[in-house]
Amino acid sequence: MDHIMKQAALFLSSLTVVGLAACSEPASVTGPESSEKLESKQETVVAPITAAESIDAGLAIGDQVPLTASLLTNGGETTLGRVLETGPALIVFTRSVEWCPYCQTQLKSINAIVSDLKDRGYNLYGLSYDSPDQQDRFSKNQMLKYDMLSDQPSAVIDAFGLRDPQYTEGRAAGVPYASVFLIDKDGRIIAKTVSGDYKKRPTNEQILALVDSI
Repeated sequence: MDHIMKQAALFLSSLTVVGLAACSEPASVTGPESSEKLESKQETVVAPITAAESIDAGLAIGDQVPLTASLLTNGGETTLGRVLETGPALIVFTRSVEWCPYCQTQLKSINAIVSDLKDRGYNLYGLSYDSPDQQDRFSKNQMLKYDMLSDQPSAVIDAFGLRDPQYTEGRAAGVPYASVFLIDKDGRIIAKTVSGDYKKRPTNEQILALVDSI
């Protein structure tokens, strides 16, 4: 365990991320803009992040995840435990596929490392509070090669301790910190990174480096 903690600390201390700049924080509660409209505004820029910008939030390395927590997919209801029955997982907690262009860009970007993660023994998943229909529409439009998990009431987000507390009302209420969790087949967290700035996300190279550090 000390070995894993040291590796995770080294990863965070040298973290450089892609800042995905597009639009301001959603304050309106009148309904999200369409994904297509937001995507047309996107511009990807490189931004650094330090260990100080990586926050100590959520379940810790070595903790057990809530295996009975319910999730939705376009195919129906499942649990985190059933998801892990197919093998260890790398879960990307993201804010919204509908109105967050930072999330949209990240979710499209990680599509490129599905095979790399599979070769390392991990299945990739995206998780947000969007409905299965919203996620399915985004997945088909972007031809994602991995599954999205719907946590519409933010119950799993809360169980992981990842709800961003600065949003208490409006459409952003219930969103998680932008996070990456690596979970073994028994449901134990073996690595993680949590960003305190939703505009900054680990690059694909850093995600693979985190996996390789285990």
